[in-house]
Amino acid sequence: MTFREERLKVVGVGGTLREGSASLGALRRALAAAGGAGAETELLDLRELDLPMYEPGKALEAYGPGAGRLVEELRGADAVLISTAAYHGTLAGVTKNALDFAQFLSGGDYPYFDGKVVGLISTAGGEQAGANATGAMVHVVHALRGVVAPLMVSIPKAWQRADRSGGITDELYGRRLDSLGELVVDLAGRLAARDETVDLAGVAG
Repeated sequence: MTFREERLKVVGVGGTLREGSASLGALRRALAAAGGAGAETELLDLRELDLPMYEPGKALEAYGPGAGRLVEELRGADAVLISTAAYHGTLAGVTKNALDFAQFLSGGDYPYFDGKVVGLISTAGGEQAGANATGAMVHVVHALRGVVAPLMVSIPKAWQRADRSGGITDELYGRRLDSLGELVVDLAGRLAARDETVDLAGVAG
């Protein structure tokens, strides 16, 4: 086995059902930074995916093309960026519903988010709900066996820090999003190199 030559892939999942979502704008900023750090990137806008509610036991094919795209992109990701709005003190229902589709990643040697670095972003109308939403996502990612990036970005009073299209206008938070995008690429690269070293050692042994 040789060390991987292809670029790492970072998949961004987020946004709300509202046009001009600040959480989607924040995700775009972090994902652009991941691309600038050398990763291949893919944006999954939850408004465009139009996911139905997840139902345990229902076949993936029965959910429509958006669900299939979500699962396949997550399966092929080395790292994931998740961005949610904070609704009523926790993550938005559309975000949690999307994460429930990770159940379709339960098989194989690396189920769910096992081996994947996950960067977390939240936006909120007030001061505190974003931190609660981020904390809830930490629990979900841990349950899915993912590795939470140590930098998390929570943007309070997002209505003051984003334009009408959702783009982040506050450069303090913009730079934090840049740092997060770069960090998930760095951490994913380190994990990939470690796994390849272990595989090569096994072959040599």
